[in-house]
Amino acid sequence: MIWGYSGVWPGAFGIWKGDQLMNTLRFIADNGFRSTGVGLDMMKEPARRDQVAAFVAEHDLRLCVHFGAGFFQDDLDTLQRQVDGFLADLDRYGDLLRALIVTTCVGPYHRFMDSPSLAEQMDRLADVFTPLALGCHEQGRPFGIENHGDYYCSDLVDLCRRVPHLGIFLDTGNTYLIGEQSLPACRAAAPFTIGTHFKDHRVYPDPSELKFVVQGAALGAGHVGLREIYGYLKELAPDPDNLAMLWEMVPPGDMDAFECLEQSWQFVRSLDSE
Repeated sequence: MIWGYSGVWPGAFGIWKGDQLMNTLRFIADNGFRSTGVGLDMMKEPARRDQVAAFVAEHDLRLCVHFGAGFFQDDLDTLQRQVDGFLADLDRYGDLLRALIVTTCVGPYHRFMDSPSLAEQMDRLADVFTPLALGCHEQGRPFGIENHGDYYCSDLVDLCRRVPHLGIFLDTGNTYLIGEQSLPACRAAAPFTIGTHFKDHRVYPDPSELKFVVQGAALGAGHVGLREIYGYLKELAPDPDNLAMLWEMVPPGDMDAFECLEQSWQFVRSLDSE
């Protein structure tokens, strides 16, 4: 497994002061990580491309590339041109980034909408993802869709069964955002999982306001069940050695961000030692 950090970026980490991209990469390298998420547009400027490529090579990083599009807003011809352009850029710049996987998320659309319906959404995503997943597969960089508080993991499993080479970028904490039980959902997703946002939360119901409260937690200190999920991934993921395990650490309000980082590393090291 390849450990990385994707967020959340507390102000204490200093990422937002100055050059955010290079601050992010330096934070990754300085704190024991090897990966984070990036876009490809920044690679089109020669000086920036050389700067990023040199840093990636020097620190043995493996970056994860994000693809975004108006999946339901744009017509299929427009989306196909975007897919073709992205695949060409991935082929051009992927080796410089030592790109590990490609990820996407849908945005403001979700399974509970009346229009487009869930079935219509899945049909559109299958149409767009079929050539995209194949192109990423042919380049040796698996493509996966994140459960972004929009679809059940079971929805994405069904989509993976329709689309050859499609995987899941599993956000362990987002299961709670849409009312899933985290352990069964993550176990169902594990055979299709190419990477994760490895994240923990403490949660409780608030019947007085008819809501479910999701709060931050150091990794391993919440209710998500990360130890069990780690076991599912080691056992069931298609390529456990190359899983992109990107933390999304949400420090509790009463915990210093660096203390949360160290406590989270202690938990992760305990997983590896087992």
